[in-house]
Amino acid sequence: MPLLDDIITGAVTEHTPLPTLLRQCLVLAHQLKNEKLKAWVEQELNGYKDAEALPDYRVVGAAATGSFAGPFGNVLNNQPLASSILKEDFRHWAEKVFLTQPIAAYDVGKDEDGSPNGGRIAWPQDLVNMYSDKFIKGWSLIRASQQIPGTVFTAILDTVRTRILQLALELKDELGDDTSDILGLPEAKVDQSVVNHIYGGNVVVAASAQQFSQLQSMTVTQNDLSGLLSAMKELGLVEQDVKKLEIAVKDDAKTGSKTVGQRTAEWLKDIPVALGNGTLKVGFDAARALATKFVLGYFGLGGS
Repeated sequence: MPLLDDIITGAVTEHTPLPTLLRQCLVLAHQLKNEKLKAWVEQELNGYKDAEALPDYRVVGAAATGSFAGPFGNVLNNQPLASSILKEDFRHWAEKVFLTQPIAAYDVGKDEDGSPNGGRIAWPQDLVNMYSDKFIKGWSLIRASQQIPGTVFTAILDTVRTRILQLALELKDELGDDTSDILGLPEAKVDQSVVNHIYGGNVVVAASAQQFSQLQSMTVTQNDLSGLLSAMKELGLVEQDVKKLEIAVKDDAKTGSKTVGQRTAEWLKDIPVALGNGTLKVGFDAARALATKFVLGYFGLGGS
């Protein structure tokens, strides 16, 4: 059976595990040479490194509850936590969750009553400590978390499966009776179908995912200074900050350092400033990880 028919069959039945279906889509993406489809499939299979690149179905509303310790050893559990008490940078910890893990992590099954299992995302202990005395007077917050209903996980799995089905059906309609001639599909038509069905018609998000995939595949070989500087420019850093990195690396080399020296380490420490100066092609966290990876690759530390 041609690959496209296999994908359609797998998408309409629950018997084909979603990771298996996605791996079939990865084969399809390589056959079609479509980077947008490849980027989406790889991130669904391996997880999203950049929360800013998450598709809308992976960002869901989720209130927070907490447990408090009070006088005479008393404890209050499952108390709602108002997001308005949190600073704006932390408010999402009581409003929404960013589901970045591989899709397989959300296939959590059902309980003995047949209801889908949910999940819970705990607050970082530092955040709990920061707001321990801010919610209930005389009581200390000792732990907090966001509860995710099992129906959310079910919806994510169903959304991914449905998007795959919609794409495969449209490509099949374009091919007609001979679904084996995948390479005969017009490149522009494939690209538009991927944007419409996989990225929900959002051209900007689709382009961002493609750029992230391309940047992630870039490598910097050991002692290739030109390659390192080119990678930083490709990431979106301005010439001035790339030049600072070049000077740092060369200065460290003069000291005989064959690994990350003091000047280069200082440049990495200040990387948030450099990223803020640039016009990044991916989100901040992803850009920081990629910049570090490129530098480590230059020094042969396995980061490339």
